[in-house]
Amino acid sequence: MRAVFSGVRRICMVLAVIVFLGQLSMVLMRYLLGFGFLEIQDAVNYAFAALVALSVAVTFSADKHVRVDIFRQKLGGNANRRIDWVGDLFLALPVFSIMMWMAYPLVRSSWVILEGSPETGGLPGLFLVKTCLLVLPTLIVLLTLVRVIGFFRRNAS
Repeated sequence: MRAVFSGVRRICMVLAVIVFLGQLSMVLMRYLLGFGFLEIQDAVNYAFAALVALSVAVTFSADKHVRVDIFRQKLGGNANRRIDWVGDLFLALPVFSIMMWMAYPLVRSSWVILEGSPETGGLPGLFLVKTCLLVLPTLIVLLTLVRVIGFFRRNAS
C-alpha cells in the first residue's frame, strides 16, 4: 500500500511541475509575445484537476489532512486513535464509497466517448482526468479499510 501512495505522490509532484511550468509559459507567451496555445492551457487545467484529486489521497495517507477537532490536542494517543477509527468508519468510508458510486457513471460515459476538451481544438484525454474521480475515492476507501483492520488487530493483541 505504501508503494501505491508513494507512486501517487510522485505523480502529484510531476503534475505540480506541469502546472507551474505550463502556467508560466502561458503567461509569458500571452503577455510578452502576444499569443498563446489552447493545448498548453488544457494541459495546465488537466494537470491541476488531477493534482487536486490525487493530492487528497496523498495527504490523507500521510495523516496531514485538515482536522476540525478541538479535543485532539488534550487527549492521549489511544483516544486519538479511537477518534480516527470512528472518523474513518463512519465518515470517510461512507462518504468516499458514495463518491465512488456516484462518479462511476460519469467516468464510464466519458470513457465510452473518449471525451476531450470542451474547447474546439483543445487536447483530447479529458476522460483520463475524470478517471481521477474514481481513483481518489478508491484510494481513500482502501486506506480506510487498512486503517480500520489495523485498529482491530492492535486491539485484539
